[in-house]
Amino acid sequence: MGNKRSSELMLFCLFFAALCLKAFTTGITIYCPSQKLNWTDARLYCQRNHIDLVTWNVVNTSQLAKFLVGIKVQQAWIGLLRDPENATVWKWINVKSGTGISGDDLSQSSYWAHGEPSSNCAFVKEDLKWHSVTCSDAHDFYCSEKENTYYHNNSLNWHNASQYCKNESDGDLATITITNTDELKKPGLIGLYRQAGETWSWIGQQTSDYRNWAHGEPLTADCGSFYLENVTWHSSKCSDKLSFVCYDDDMVVVNENKTWEGALRHCRGMGTQCEDSLKPCTYLYDLLSLNVLSNYVIDRIYRATTDEVWTGLRFLGGEWWWADGEQLGDQGMLPDCLSQRKHCGTLSKYDTKNWITRDCSERRNFVCYKLFKERS
Repeated sequence: MGNKRSSELMLFCLFFAALCLKAFTTGITIYCPSQKLNWTDARLYCQRNHIDLVTWNVVNTSQLAKFLVGIKVQQAWIGLLRDPENATVWKWINVKSGTGISGDDLSQSSYWAHGEPSSNCAFVKEDLKWHSVTCSDAHDFYCSEKENTYYHNNSLNWHNASQYCKNESDGDLATITITNTDELKKPGLIGLYRQAGETWSWIGQQTSDYRNWAHGEPLTADCGSFYLENVTWHSSKCSDKLSFVCYDDDMVVVNENKTWEGALRHCRGMGTQCEDSLKPCTYLYDLLSLNVLSNYVIDRIYRATTDEVWTGLRFLGGEWWWADGEQLGDQGMLPDCLSQRKHCGTLSKYDTKNWITRDCSERRNFVCYKLFKERS
């Protein structure tokens, strides 16, 4: 553990995650490993050694910018990805499941740099070579009408240009073939666009295998990075090797099946030396104790391999207590007249609004959380 983290730069951010709890807050620590990797390998590294690449759900812009300034990193991968099913949509990675993407479309977010995210429309530049450009930017364009190609000095974005061609000439943006490529004399949009995934296709009814891409084109910038200079997001080629930022929290989802007592012993038997403190200290662990649920905690337990996980909830002396010695805030949430042996509390991955009472001798996954203890 120490060898792994000695090659990383880290920042501890106390992240309250809307919990407002006495018993538990979520501490987020972010790391920037020393090596540079492509986006896919960067995410694998984060998942193997931490939790995942950072997203704005766990670390905000100012925290990340301050961190990167301190370690002199200008650009870093974050957990932002183009939707493989819809090339115009960008989303955060799905931290809950550890695969895929989730949440709202971020393509119109104000965090993008000017001209970002890169879109997937083809534009003929002055060199008469084809370049991938942002579809929302306005340019002159070419329309096809039957066998003819016409240039229009009327600056429109790609989608409006396509509609213009349909309305004015009963055609569409131009499909370029080996026979009509010589008609391209000026910069302008053509009818080639990128569909979901990495397939470029022609709009309208005509098809053509002809391509005249400039060197290095077309860009397939499907992965999101954070750029420190203007504190914005950029779409970058996923194969580029960049720095990247991972994150950890104070919870450990243990994918071992133990009884409640076994889970308690396991958590309390864990302990690590602090590596991000100015004073000597130790991190101790306990079974998760919390009075109020948060979406963050709910998402974190989703990766357990059992449907329910043990928490630090235990019925003792006619009342419900947490493993850290605090009483359950609302005793009415759970029965005070229990069926035999159902004296321990779980949380379900699928019914996350209620505590569940179970036989303490049953075996399942459990959640430990980290406690900070300064050594004298």
